[in-house]
Amino acid sequence: MQDEQRQDGQHGSDHNSKRIEQARIDLALLFTTDLYVGSKRLHEMKRKGTTLNLQFDIDGDMRWRSYNSALSWRITMLLALTETRTVTIHEMDQPGRYRRMFPATLLRRLQWHAKPKADFPPVARFYDPHGKAVLLVTRSRFCGHAVDALHNLTEGGPVFQPLWISDIMALRPMLDIGLVRDDTFSASMPISTYLEAAGIHGQIVDEAELLSMSLNGSVAPLPVPPSSRSVAAIFQQECHHNPALAKLQGRSIYEDYALGAGGS
Repeated sequence: MQDEQRQDGQHGSDHNSKRIEQARIDLALLFTTDLYVGSKRLHEMKRKGTTLNLQFDIDGDMRWRSYNSALSWRITMLLALTETRTVTIHEMDQPGRYRRMFPATLLRRLQWHAKPKADFPPVARFYDPHGKAVLLVTRSRFCGHAVDALHNLTEGGPVFQPLWISDIMALRPMLDIGLVRDDTFSASMPISTYLEAAGIHGQIVDEAELLSMSLNGSVAPLPVPPSSRSVAAIFQQECHHNPALAKLQGRSIYEDYALGAGGS
Protein backbone atom coordinates (compact mmCIF):
# COMPACT_ATOMS: atom_id res chain seq x y z
CA MET A 1 0.00 0.00 0.00
CA GLN A 2 2.83 2.38 0.89
CA ASP A 3 4.60 1.50 -2.37
CA GLU A 4 1.43 2.34 -4.33
CA GLN A 5 1.10 5.65 -2.50
CA ARG A 6 4.73 6.51 -3.25
CA GLN A 7 4.21 5.64 -6.92
CA ASP A 8 1.06 7.74 -7.08
CA GLY A 9 2.91 10.60 -5.42
CA GLN A 10 5.81 10.29 -7.85
CA HIS A 11 3.42 10.19 -10.81
CA GLY A 12 1.67 13.31 -9.54
CA SER A 13 5.01 15.06 -9.03
CA ASP A 14 6.22 14.15 -12.54
CA HIS A 15 2.95 15.35 -14.07
CA ASN A 16 3.17 18.64 -12.20
CA SER A 17 6.80 19.12 -13.26
CA LYS A 18 5.90 18.52 -16.92
CA ARG A 19 2.96 20.92 -16.64
CA ILE A 20 5.21 23.64 -15.18
CA GLU A 21 7.90 23.07 -17.83
CA GLN A 22 5.33 23.27 -20.64
CA ALA A 23 3.89 26.42 -19.08
CA ARG A 24 7.38 27.95 -19.10
CA ILE A 25 7.81 27.12 -22.79
CA ASP A 26 4.41 28.57 -23.60
CA LEU A 27 5.08 31.68 -21.55
CA ALA A 28 8.41 32.26 -23.30
CA LEU A 29 6.67 32.11 -26.68
CA LEU A 30 3.81 34.35 -25.57
CA PHE A 31 6.08 37.00 -24.10
CA THR A 32 8.43 37.20 -27.09
CA THR A 33 5.74 38.08 -29.63
CA ASP A 34 2.79 40.49 -29.67
CA LEU A 35 -0.55 40.54 -31.43
CA TYR A 36 -0.48 43.29 -34.05
CA VAL A 37 -3.71 44.60 -35.52
CA GLY A 38 -2.79 46.43 -38.69
CA SER A 39 0.56 48.05 -37.93
CA LYS A 40 0.11 48.51 -34.16
CA ARG A 41 0.22 46.24 -31.14
CA LEU A 42 -3.11 45.44 -29.51
CA HIS A 43 -2.11 46.76 -26.10
CA GLU A 44 -1.19 50.11 -27.65
CA MET A 45 -4.57 50.72 -29.24
CA LYS A 46 -8.15 50.66 -27.94
CA ARG A 47 -11.36 52.61 -28.17
CA LYS A 48 -11.76 55.21 -25.43
CA GLY A 49 -13.53 53.95 -22.33
CA THR A 50 -13.44 50.27 -23.27
CA THR A 51 -12.32 47.37 -21.05
CA LEU A 52 -12.12 43.60 -21.13
CA ASN A 53 -14.35 42.17 -18.43
CA LEU A 54 -13.23 38.90 -16.85
CA GLN A 55 -14.59 36.51 -14.26
CA PHE A 56 -12.12 33.87 -13.12
CA ASP A 57 -10.88 32.04 -10.06
CA ILE A 58 -7.38 31.41 -8.77
CA ASP A 59 -7.30 28.18 -6.78
CA GLY A 60 -11.04 28.57 -6.19
CA ASP A 61 -10.89 32.25 -5.14
CA MET A 62 -13.42 33.94 -7.47
CA ARG A 63 -12.46 37.31 -8.92
CA TRP A 64 -13.99 39.91 -11.25
CA ARG A 65 -11.79 42.33 -13.17
CA SER A 66 -12.21 45.00 -15.85
CA TYR A 67 -8.87 45.45 -17.56
CA ASN A 68 -8.10 48.61 -19.52
CA SER A 69 -4.97 47.10 -21.07
CA ALA A 70 -4.20 43.73 -22.64
CA LEU A 71 -0.99 43.74 -20.58
CA SER A 72 -2.86 43.35 -17.29
CA TRP A 73 -3.83 39.74 -17.96
CA ARG A 74 -0.25 38.81 -18.87
CA ILE A 75 0.93 39.97 -15.46
CA THR A 76 -1.85 38.06 -13.69
CA MET A 77 -0.94 34.85 -15.50
CA LEU A 78 2.79 35.34 -14.91
CA LEU A 79 2.21 35.65 -11.17
CA ALA A 80 -0.01 32.56 -11.21
CA LEU A 81 2.75 30.52 -12.86
CA THR A 82 5.37 31.82 -10.44
CA GLU A 83 3.19 30.73 -7.53
CA THR A 84 2.15 27.45 -9.28
CA ARG A 85 -1.51 28.38 -8.87
CA THR A 86 -4.41 27.32 -11.10
CA VAL A 87 -6.48 29.90 -12.98
CA THR A 88 -9.94 28.96 -14.30
CA ILE A 89 -11.85 31.27 -16.66
CA HIS A 90 -15.62 31.65 -16.27
CA GLU A 91 -16.44 34.71 -18.38
CA MET A 92 -14.66 37.03 -20.80
CA ASP A 93 -16.15 40.14 -22.37
CA GLN A 94 -19.97 39.88 -22.64
CA PRO A 95 -21.86 37.27 -20.57
CA GLY A 96 -21.76 33.92 -22.36
CA ARG A 97 -19.43 35.01 -25.16
CA TYR A 98 -16.39 33.12 -23.88
CA ARG A 99 -18.24 29.79 -23.95
CA ARG A 100 -19.72 30.53 -27.37
CA MET A 101 -16.25 31.17 -28.73
CA PHE A 102 -14.43 28.48 -26.75
CA PRO A 103 -16.86 25.79 -25.56
CA ALA A 104 -15.49 23.02 -23.35
CA THR A 105 -15.50 20.53 -26.25
CA LEU A 106 -13.31 22.85 -28.34
CA LEU A 107 -10.89 23.44 -25.46
CA ARG A 108 -10.51 19.67 -25.02
CA ARG A 109 -9.75 19.21 -28.74
CA LEU A 110 -7.20 22.01 -28.64
CA GLN A 111 -5.56 20.42 -25.60
CA TRP A 112 -5.45 17.02 -27.32
CA HIS A 113 -3.64 18.64 -30.25
CA ALA A 114 -0.99 20.10 -27.90
CA LYS A 115 1.50 17.36 -28.68
CA PRO A 116 5.18 17.61 -29.70
CA LYS A 117 6.10 17.50 -33.39
CA ALA A 118 2.47 17.34 -34.53
CA ASP A 119 0.94 18.41 -37.84
CA PHE A 120 -2.79 18.20 -37.21
CA PRO A 121 -5.46 20.01 -39.23
CA PRO A 122 -6.69 23.30 -37.72
CA VAL A 123 -9.31 22.71 -35.03
CA ALA A 124 -11.36 25.90 -35.37
CA ARG A 125 -11.87 28.95 -37.57
CA PHE A 126 -12.83 32.41 -36.31
CA TYR A 127 -13.79 35.29 -38.58
CA ASP A 128 -15.15 38.82 -38.52
CA PRO A 129 -18.62 38.92 -40.18
CA HIS A 130 -18.07 42.61 -40.95
CA GLY A 131 -14.44 42.47 -42.04
CA LYS A 132 -11.69 40.28 -43.46
CA ALA A 133 -10.11 38.99 -40.24
CA VAL A 134 -9.60 35.21 -40.08
CA LEU A 135 -7.95 33.01 -37.44
CA LEU A 136 -7.26 29.29 -37.82
CA VAL A 137 -6.54 27.75 -34.42
CA THR A 138 -4.45 24.58 -34.05
CA ARG A 139 -3.72 23.82 -30.38
CA SER A 140 -3.82 25.19 -26.84
CA ARG A 141 -1.03 26.56 -24.68
CA PHE A 142 -0.48 27.68 -21.13
CA CYS A 143 -3.07 25.39 -19.51
CA GLY A 144 -5.76 26.39 -22.01
CA HIS A 145 -5.30 30.16 -21.65
CA ALA A 146 -3.65 30.60 -25.06
CA VAL A 147 -3.76 29.05 -28.53
CA ASP A 148 -1.60 28.81 -31.64
CA ALA A 149 -3.23 30.63 -34.55
CA LEU A 150 -2.61 31.38 -38.20
CA HIS A 151 -4.22 34.79 -38.75
CA ASN A 152 -4.31 37.84 -41.01
CA LEU A 153 -4.83 40.60 -38.43
CA THR A 154 -1.32 41.93 -39.01
CA GLU A 155 -0.67 44.44 -41.78
CA GLY A 156 2.36 42.65 -43.21
CA GLY A 157 0.63 39.39 -44.16
CA PRO A 158 -0.30 36.10 -42.46
CA VAL A 159 1.25 35.33 -39.06
CA PHE A 160 1.52 32.04 -37.19
CA GLN A 161 1.93 32.71 -33.49
CA PRO A 162 0.67 31.86 -30.01
CA LEU A 163 -2.09 34.22 -28.84
CA TRP A 164 -3.65 34.81 -25.47
CA ILE A 165 -7.35 33.93 -25.63
CA SER A 166 -7.91 37.15 -23.69
CA ASP A 167 -6.39 39.11 -26.60
CA ILE A 168 -8.71 37.36 -29.06
CA MET A 169 -11.70 38.17 -26.85
CA ALA A 170 -10.51 41.76 -26.29
CA LEU A 171 -10.66 42.55 -30.01
CA ARG A 172 -14.43 43.13 -29.76
CA PRO A 173 -14.65 45.61 -26.87
CA MET A 174 -11.34 47.36 -27.56
CA LEU A 175 -11.28 47.53 -31.38
CA ASP A 176 -14.82 46.57 -32.43
CA ILE A 177 -13.59 43.41 -34.22
CA GLY A 178 -16.33 40.99 -33.23
CA LEU A 179 -14.92 37.60 -34.15
CA VAL A 180 -17.28 34.63 -34.22
CA ARG A 181 -16.56 30.92 -34.44
CA ASP A 182 -17.37 29.24 -37.75
CA ASP A 183 -19.63 26.34 -36.74
CA THR A 184 -19.41 24.85 -40.26
CA PHE A 185 -15.61 24.65 -40.31
CA SER A 186 -14.06 21.21 -40.72
CA ALA A 187 -10.49 20.77 -41.93
CA SER A 188 -8.89 17.59 -43.26
CA MET A 189 -5.57 19.02 -44.44
CA PRO A 190 -2.73 19.58 -41.93
CA ILE A 191 -1.73 23.02 -40.72
CA SER A 192 1.55 22.68 -42.66
CA THR A 193 -0.44 22.89 -45.91
CA TYR A 194 -2.17 26.10 -44.78
CA LEU A 195 1.19 27.56 -43.68
CA GLU A 196 2.92 26.71 -46.95
CA ALA A 197 0.11 28.29 -48.98
CA ALA A 198 0.08 31.37 -46.73
CA GLY A 199 3.82 31.82 -47.23
CA ILE A 200 3.57 31.50 -51.01
CA HIS A 201 0.43 33.55 -51.62
CA GLY A 202 0.64 36.05 -48.75
CA GLN A 203 -2.85 35.25 -47.50
CA ILE A 204 -4.81 32.57 -45.68
CA VAL A 205 -6.20 30.12 -48.23
CA ASP A 206 -9.29 28.03 -47.53
CA GLU A 207 -9.27 24.27 -47.96
CA ALA A 208 -11.23 24.25 -51.21
CA GLU A 209 -8.52 26.40 -52.82
CA LEU A 210 -5.73 24.32 -51.28
CA LEU A 211 -6.92 21.24 -53.15
CA SER A 212 -6.19 22.92 -56.50
CA MET A 213 -2.73 24.22 -55.56
CA SER A 214 0.61 22.65 -56.33
CA LEU A 215 2.52 22.51 -53.03
CA ASN A 216 5.74 20.62 -52.26
CA GLY A 217 5.49 20.28 -48.47
CA SER A 218 8.29 22.71 -47.64
CA VAL A 219 7.20 25.24 -45.01
CA ALA A 220 9.21 28.42 -44.53
CA PRO A 221 8.47 30.16 -41.20
CA LEU A 222 6.28 33.23 -41.53
CA PRO A 223 7.60 36.50 -40.04
CA VAL A 224 6.68 36.85 -36.35
CA PRO A 225 6.00 40.32 -34.90
CA PRO A 226 8.33 41.05 -31.94
CA SER A 227 7.12 41.97 -28.49
CA SER A 228 7.08 45.56 -27.34
CA ARG A 229 9.65 46.94 -24.91
CA SER A 230 7.16 46.87 -22.06
CA VAL A 231 6.25 43.21 -22.64
CA ALA A 232 9.90 42.26 -23.14
CA ALA A 233 10.82 44.06 -19.92
CA ILE A 234 8.26 42.06 -17.95
CA PHE A 235 9.66 38.83 -19.37
CA GLN A 236 13.29 39.82 -18.83
CA GLN A 237 12.60 40.67 -15.21
CA GLU A 238 11.08 37.23 -14.67
CA CYS A 239 14.01 35.56 -16.48
CA HIS A 240 16.38 37.29 -14.06
CA HIS A 241 14.72 35.43 -11.19
CA ASN A 242 14.00 32.22 -13.11
CA PRO A 243 17.00 30.68 -14.95
CA ALA A 244 14.83 27.88 -16.36
CA LEU A 245 12.70 30.47 -18.14
CA ALA A 246 15.75 32.39 -19.36
CA LYS A 247 17.02 29.30 -21.20
CA LEU A 248 13.91 29.35 -23.39
CA GLN A 249 14.62 32.75 -24.94
CA GLY A 250 14.79 32.47 -28.72
CA ARG A 251 12.51 29.44 -28.89
CA SER A 252 10.23 29.31 -31.96
CA ILE A 253 6.64 28.14 -32.28
CA TYR A 254 7.79 25.99 -35.20
CA GLU A 255 9.85 23.79 -32.87
CA ASP A 256 6.59 22.25 -31.64
CA TYR A 257 5.48 21.18 -35.13
CA ALA A 258 6.66 18.72 -37.78
CA LEU A 259 6.39 20.93 -40.85
CA GLY A 260 8.81 19.60 -43.43
CA ALA A 261 12.29 20.67 -44.40
CA GLY A 262 11.58 24.40 -44.48
CA GLY A 263 10.18 24.51 -40.95
CA SER A 264 12.75 22.31 -39.19
